[in-house]
Amino acid sequence: MENIVGGIIGSWMCIVTIIFLVYIRQNNDIINIGPNPDFYIFGVCINTIPKYGIVVSFCFINSGIRAMKGNVLQSWIINEIQDVKNKNIINHNKAYTLSCISVLYNWFDFFMYMNILLSQIDMLLVEIFADILVTFYLTKYYLRCKITEENQNHQYSIID
Repeated sequence: MENIVGGIIGSWMCIVTIIFLVYIRQNNDIINIGPNPDFYIFGVCINTIPKYGIVVSFCFINSGIRAMKGNVLQSWIINEIQDVKNKNIINHNKAYTLSCISVLYNWFDFFMYMNILLSQIDMLLVEIFADILVTFYLTKYYLRCKITEENQNHQYSIID
């Protein structure tokens, strides 16, 4: 099922991207990249390279944090707190703290995300790149942990 859903999502993104690119090609004036006099975030004109560098850095770092929150913190909340079949004893302070941090970050990120991403297309590209980079790293980490665990389990079964 996950392959079908992945295919549907991938196809949807390709169709929308192609339509968007065709539209951009016909209307060149809608896309600005880099610092320019029409690029505003929270009423601040991002028209210099230092200002633009700050915004790009913020987007890159925040997108990495968003990926970590989704891939690590949200997974922990789902698997440790919300899974009623999981009977592990969890520190209640930790559970409440991390759950509240997750919710607060959702709203902080949503507010920043909407104000920045709707300003200019290159901010979207920075966000996508950072998100893919962090997600790739975390996936690689988790897969390595599984391989190590499988090797350890295999070694025990050979010894037993």
